[in-house]
Amino acid sequence: MEWSHDLLSPRERVLLRRLSVFAGLFDLELAERVCADGGILRGAELLDLLSALVDKSLVLHPGAAGRYRLLETIKQYAAERLEEAGEAAHLRDRHLRVICEELEQCYGADSLNRGMSWEAIKQAFTRGRSLLDDCRAAVDWAVESEQPVLGLRLASTALAIQAVRGDLGESVGWHERLLALDLSEVPPELVAVANGGLAYGLELGDELARAEELVVRAVEEQKRHPYTHWLGITYCVALTVFFRRGKSKEALAYLDELEAAATAHDDLFNLATVRIAQLNVALFHGRLRQAQRYGEEALAIARKTGHHWTLARALTHLGAVAEAAGDLETAMFHHASALPLLADMDNRIEVARCHTKIARVAAGLRDFATAGEHVAAGLALGLRTGQRRGIVRALMALSALDRARDDIEGAVSAAAAATALREAIGQFGAPGPVQELLALARARLGEGRVALLWAQGMKQPPEEVAERALDSARAWAAVPGPPGSSAPAGLRYDGLTGRERQVAALLTRGMSNRAIALELVISPATVARHVANIMDKLGFDSRAQIAVWAARHRMDAERT
Repeated sequence: MEWSHDLLSPRERVLLRRLSVFAGLFDLELAERVCADGGILRGAELLDLLSALVDKSLVLHPGAAGRYRLLETIKQYAAERLEEAGEAAHLRDRHLRVICEELEQCYGADSLNRGMSWEAIKQAFTRGRSLLDDCRAAVDWAVESEQPVLGLRLASTALAIQAVRGDLGESVGWHERLLALDLSEVPPELVAVANGGLAYGLELGDELARAEELVVRAVEEQKRHPYTHWLGITYCVALTVFFRRGKSKEALAYLDELEAAATAHDDLFNLATVRIAQLNVALFHGRLRQAQRYGEEALAIARKTGHHWTLARALTHLGAVAEAAGDLETAMFHHASALPLLADMDNRIEVARCHTKIARVAAGLRDFATAGEHVAAGLALGLRTGQRRGIVRALMALSALDRARDDIEGAVSAAAAATALREAIGQFGAPGPVQELLALARARLGEGRVALLWAQGMKQPPEEVAERALDSARAWAAVPGPPGSSAPAGLRYDGLTGRERQVAALLTRGMSNRAIALELVISPATVARHVANIMDKLGFDSRAQIAVWAARHRMDAERT
């Protein structure tokens, strides 16, 4: 390495050592903004210098969208040269500032620019996610060099990228370390946003008491300043925390405040969240018509935003309303329409949730193969992410599947394991479906047998129960359901024409025949004929089954 370094020109050596501040892949623009200073290195010559380092195999250029990287051994050597040159602190300062600005630009595109297409939003989101390795390095430096302002700006903005993926464990650590610094010179509204972000991560990790304390302070401080999208997000965290802690009165007060603020500032993202929260309240009280109306309003707002996360949330909640009303085919249709939207964003927690909802509905439809497949998928994701509520939902879906198969003992055991895990994360009391199951089980098996099964299920370690449940769910996935309902018939992909594949893909979006006709520039009658042909070829008898099949095969109308 020393020999190769000595053969470099002076400017090539400068660039190589400065590139060591990048933790992940970088492109020419980032290299210019961080490494070029207008003196020793000018931006105009950076491409030639970078190309020379690539030619000498000191910088790798894998051809991934014009991005570069250093091997770890070369990066370590170059970082030592940077320290020797006395440039390390200055370059890491520049790196922190540039990464912060870049993430803020990505977040602005993702959440604030309503005029952008979804593809442009997704591109900005993907760009932000690709910078997370450099975010880690930048946050480390912000803590080490005691720069809380830039550090908190970066951590809060990165949270928006991480939240869409459903993973805030790392974000909690960043916020805790930065908020432990001297904050006397930090604008109070920035501290409030950071406290709200920390509360968000703590709520996902089931630390509800700490989350409540932080989110109350965060909301009150942000209300003293002009409205921003962040206040809306902090309100949403407050709603979740207070509802989960059983403090409905406080939660409803925050809901009213958020509705007024989001409406006044035309914040569609958070206004959709308001409608979804109102749907949940109406559903809790059994007011299905009202819940349906709120769901339709949320879906209309989501379509205005064009944001797939908002659209998927509206669809899954409409599915919950349909399920409560006993309309399982409509529920399946909504959940299956949401799944590819969530998968497209790689939101693993919400994908897991959607899988378990599909599994529960499929069990009700007695489509046991589909139910088993989706329980297994949801449970595997829950175990992989360590999200305990996700595991609870999957265990309850498995309980529903066991009950539908008339395996009452299995259903009670799975529900007991889910209840034990719910209590471990501070959620007490048996939900309605569990109470109904226990009443049925006592009538079938007797009080003593049910008490024994329940006690055994409650005592088992959740991880062991989840692993056994995963094996059980995979076994159910191999069990065929009634004619026309199981997956194997729908595997005859090559039997569909190109147009029929397009129609199947659009069905996953919850589109009506008229909407599909407008999208494909054909008549609604032609769409209806295509739908009938698809059902005939795949052995299905409902649009919902087509949507599930198309989502499972990750069909995209623009590619088919």
